[in-house]
Amino acid sequence: MMRRLLRRKCIFNGQLKKGPKNAVPPTAVVILDSEPEENPIATDWDVESYRKPFDTRSVWNLKKWFMELHKESIAEEELVPIAQAFANVQVYRCSYPDELMERLQKLGEPVTKVYRNLQTGKSTRILVPAQDAIRLEHRGVPYLEHLAELKAQKEESLLPIIPPRKLADIFQNIVVVNNSLKDTILWLERLGGGTISLAMCPLVYGVVEVKAFASYNLFLTKAAGPYNQAYAQCVANLMEIFRSYCYQVNYIRRFEVCDYYNVERLLRETDTGTEIHPNNIGFQMLRKLGWVGGPLGFKQQGIVTPIAVVTKHNRLGLGSDVRRPKKAKALNWLCANCEMDVDFYKALMETVVRKRPYYDLIFSPAFTETERIVLTRLAAQYRIRCETRQSVNGSLQFVIKRFPLPPHEVLLQVLARDHPVCQKFYEVIPPKFSLIPK
Repeated sequence: MMRRLLRRKCIFNGQLKKGPKNAVPPTAVVILDSEPEENPIATDWDVESYRKPFDTRSVWNLKKWFMELHKESIAEEELVPIAQAFANVQVYRCSYPDELMERLQKLGEPVTKVYRNLQTGKSTRILVPAQDAIRLEHRGVPYLEHLAELKAQKEESLLPIIPPRKLADIFQNIVVVNNSLKDTILWLERLGGGTISLAMCPLVYGVVEVKAFASYNLFLTKAAGPYNQAYAQCVANLMEIFRSYCYQVNYIRRFEVCDYYNVERLLRETDTGTEIHPNNIGFQMLRKLGWVGGPLGFKQQGIVTPIAVVTKHNRLGLGSDVRRPKKAKALNWLCANCEMDVDFYKALMETVVRKRPYYDLIFSPAFTETERIVLTRLAAQYRIRCETRQSVNGSLQFVIKRFPLPPHEVLLQVLARDHPVCQKFYEVIPPKFSLIPK
């Protein structure tokens, strides 16, 4: 960088001659040609030294280009973390505060254009096994088309077959849900693929035989003995058969700590207008006394908001500790006495009914008891299943229960389509043995 030079010039109002004895010395004017030099930004540091072992080529190129672009205008200790944040936004779609995001967008605009152009024209490399490549080349089928065909075949193997024609079709229609025979039968009946029934046949006094049948009276297993023992043994044998030849779907309930929630507490907007209604008697009295609005007092230095008064609704004496049983209060009264935005949560309930989310909506522990009561009554109006859960540290949280996906839809989303949300909330266990060939 060029160094700035400070020069001083003295300009006199006359020639350098000997003046009168009592003459006033001429004034000197100092002219500064440039401003004093600020602390220069060091540019002798090495950009390559900030490459981390786990940085991919794309991440490192973004960081390197960003640092080289602003090396002379931003200090090293500030530029390095900003470059890392810029690379995280572009590659991993990370999100930061609005001020930082605006700065990253402004500083990284040239780098972003180059990076997107390179990504647009970039070709993807697919590794194909040699045997598959030779076979596909002989058939004249592109590999991407072959992958699409395999995906379609996998989805077809996970879909139910109605009506079933073979034993393999029946096992494909049955999905063990939450390791429960009751839930498994419920989803099978909703599917329209028949049902699973248990039939009891007495043998001798005190001894019965319990048989299990699947769709269309297909016999699966049986057990004999006293009724309770035979029934439990038959159910155990039946579940073991299903776990061996059918898929299992389990809902993962993620509620270990109180800090986990996905619904915030939204407060209603406060009224910024007149604090006292014009129809109020006190408002009218103040008007007659000359008040035109704003703070009270001659110098307008008094209070603005009215003094809060606690209304007494009982006939007990002041300071009495006697508590009478609480009565159920109306929903409108509860809505008027809570701080949350009730209209927003009504719209949320309508969205839940329309979208039917397959994951729990867990509300923040910041909701008060009155607000949880309001939410419970709103959920009852919309016929939404809800509950209040208590975490390990004692905090209470309102929860809207999920609308469970059909088990075959879970199989498609997790196994065939790799849906990230379904993989987070559902666990799919494949059968122990391959299905019976059709």
